Amino acid sequence: MPQFNDTTLTRLTYAGLGCLCILAVIYEVHATRFRVWDQYGQRTWTPFTVSLSERAPGKPVAEAAFVDNEVRNAGLYNGDIVTEINGRSLTGKAILGEEINRTQPGGVLALVIHAQENGGEHAKTIVLRRPSEIRADPVNILIVVVLPWLALALGFWVAFARPHDFRAWLVLGLMWTYMCFYYSGSEFWPRWLRDFGASFRAGATSSLPIWLLLFGIYFPEDFPSRSRWGQISRWKWILLVPLGVRALSRMGIAVSDLESWNSLGWLRHLPEGLAVPGAVLQYFAVAGGFLALGAKYLSAVSLDSKRRLRLLFVGAVLTLSPYLLIELAQVIGGFNFEQTHQDISWLVYVVFFLFPFVLAYVILVHKAMDIRVVLRQSLQYALARNGVRLIQLILTVIIVFMAVILVVGRSSNRLREIAVIAAGLLLIQAIGRGSDKVRLWVDKRFFREAYNAERVLSEVSDQVRTIIEPDSLLKLVANCISTSLHVPHIAVLLDSEGQFRPAYLHGLGKLPQLCFAGHSRTVTELRSKEPIRVYLEDQKSWIYQDPKVGDNERAEMARLQTELLLPLAGREKLLGFMSLGGKRSGEPFTGSDLRLLKSVATQTGLALENTQLLAAITQEVAQRERINRELEIAREVQERLFPQAVPEIRGVDCYGACRPAEGVGGDYYDFLKLRTGALGIAIGDVSGKGISASLLMASLVFALRSEAIRVCEELTSLVSNVNVLVYQASPINRYATLFLGIYDPQTRRLSYVNAGHNPPMLFRKPASRPEVVRLNASGTAVGLFENSCYQQEVVTLEPGDVLVAFTDGITEAMNASEQEWGEERLIQTVSTSMEMPAAEILAQVMQAADTFTAGARQYDDMTLITLKIDF
Repeated sequence: MPQFNDTTLTRLTYAGLGCLCILAVIYEVHATRFRVWDQYGQRTWTPFTVSLSERAPGKPVAEAAFVDNEVRNAGLYNGDIVTEINGRSLTGKAILGEEINRTQPGGVLALVIHAQENGGEHAKTIVLRRPSEIRADPVNILIVVVLPWLALALGFWVAFARPHDFRAWLVLGLMWTYMCFYYSGSEFWPRWLRDFGASFRAGATSSLPIWLLLFGIYFPEDFPSRSRWGQISRWKWILLVPLGVRALSRMGIAVSDLESWNSLGWLRHLPEGLAVPGAVLQYFAVAGGFLALGAKYLSAVSLDSKRRLRLLFVGAVLTLSPYLLIELAQVIGGFNFEQTHQDISWLVYVVFFLFPFVLAYVILVHKAMDIRVVLRQSLQYALARNGVRLIQLILTVIIVFMAVILVVGRSSNRLREIAVIAAGLLLIQAIGRGSDKVRLWVDKRFFREAYNAERVLSEVSDQVRTIIEPDSLLKLVANCISTSLHVPHIAVLLDSEGQFRPAYLHGLGKLPQLCFAGHSRTVTELRSKEPIRVYLEDQKSWIYQDPKVGDNERAEMARLQTELLLPLAGREKLLGFMSLGGKRSGEPFTGSDLRLLKSVATQTGLALENTQLLAAITQEVAQRERINRELEIAREVQERLFPQAVPEIRGVDCYGACRPAEGVGGDYYDFLKLRTGALGIAIGDVSGKGISASLLMASLVFALRSEAIRVCEELTSLVSNVNVLVYQASPINRYATLFLGIYDPQTRRLSYVNAGHNPPMLFRKPASRPEVVRLNASGTAVGLFENSCYQQEVVTLEPGDVLVAFTDGITEAMNASEQEWGEERLIQTVSTSMEMPAAEILAQVMQAADTFTAGARQYDDMTLITLKIDF
């Protein structure tokens, strides 16, 4: 069924409804004015009406219709052709209205007519005298006045209550035809308004088949899309399009007939020029509407749907069929039944107007649409705010009006006048005294349950958003649903590793083995996020007819006593579902119940997802805190591996620092004071980052220190042993570059081995620009191969020389533009700071690198050693 569900159009929808309501009220006010004061009072006299007929092609004539008895005595009969009135050619109905309006009580109306006499048609002039008084029929006034207003009120009440529901607009369209059903006398209206009245009524009356067809297809519920009738309903446009064109053309023709029926003669033939005659199209549409209602009734599964559809179908047949049969007889027989049998026609019209009452009963009592709470709240407000006084005032006006008409009509039955007035006064008094009882009865009979359910479940929807504990959430939702709708058995099943198991049971005891598989048909259907009705006692329902529904699913739903399944969906997946048993009252779940329950289920699903997300976040936070704590411990341990103090060696100033890119890193530097009095210098870079790199770095430290204590002169043997130890203690893809040097302060000789590390730089200080000597690698990285050979080199240091050893995190430091700092900038920085102590040289290098990177994130550890020879 089409749905108007775009919330951005809400204001425009209400504005459009407001405009339509204003137009409808304007029409009905003037129609009521004509029916009450003009037709039955002293202002206007309607001795006959005219209708257009073509007795020859292209030559329309005005035939007299609904000629009253006094006019027949003057010589005018139904079917006579009227050509002039008071000397004016009768070219439109408005001329008749204008001339009659000008005729005062007691005045005359001169007509030129062509009547059938003596076997032929003869022209003659007759004179009609307007009577000085007209006796009114109060019962007829109430019928033609009150019933259209009731239809108008029903149509716009439903539309304003459900402006985004297509069914509400169908009800409004159907009530449009009812409010315009009785003759409105638009030719007697003011000149500026009569064209609107004529077209408004013509559009309403000619569109009745359209509304009946759509009403049958879509109200109170659409055909299932997979059913045969659901496919057939798609062909409705074959009827709707030509009927719509016909209705529009009738609106134009109505204005033409009013002003000048020769102005739009071509338009008059448009409806009859369609593929099939207009009357046949209309009755096909009407028959289609009845067939659709009947087919939906026969195919309905739920008891509440059958009850509503049965009431609608039987009510429509009983109230609409008499009128439609009369219309069909007039089309086929070519005679005007309304003129020849006015009493029977009046009774048929009264029966025809019973359908809005049937419709209101189905909507209100049998919950065909979700507007009971809206009505209840408006009635509650009206009755609480002097609504009873308003009703009393309306009844007083009606009773006084009837009394005045009876008196003016000079009825001979004075006893009836007194009885009617007395009964009215007693009714007004009774309403005043019994208003509280009436209000309480209406509230209890129609609205109390719906209002309580609406209020309670709406409050639940608001509360679940703030609950973060799953058990409390499920308990609150289940208990509130059970309390508000009187559902004794409720189960909540949640997804647990692809199996949906009970998480909370209400009124079901213990069902520990109950389980729905994630791939089951029930769970698959619930992933559509729509509620599913379950009819365990109906062998024709989907749980028995669908071959994909297993016996286990049916058995589990029987254990749960399921009548309704509500999906608890998150934003992307189905988290679980609720199984609701039947109500204690035995009534089925209504459309209003489903709407409220779906809202609660949606909010519950989102709240469940939030609780799961919060639990995951809490676990993740705890995990991160644990990891951070472990990283902090690892960082502290690693810091203990670095030199805690610089060894004091005569004539040597040295300093080192390491800045990990993460909490812990894989870079390593060390100063070792050997037993010979020499100074050991080590710097390394372990492949990788983080914990794994720091563990390998720790292995390298322990291996190097243990070997340095045992072997302190043969660096090649020392590094080879370290290589074997690291190779055996690390994975095949792990290794470390290493520079190891031993400085003898007595000889100022530096012996070193470079195992794949960045060549340290030796800055010598001549008179001019410092000379840079690179201590290049003489072997592969340690831990890469089990058997690696290394070569020892020796260099003599002079006073003022500066040795700078670094890892690639220094020279490859990048700025935001991904430019590397580079060795040239390192050389320049050291060259300009050679006069400073070793610690300040290191600080200058780090500061220069930081200035270049300008806060950009670094992805590698930065380690640096500076050694300066004082003497």
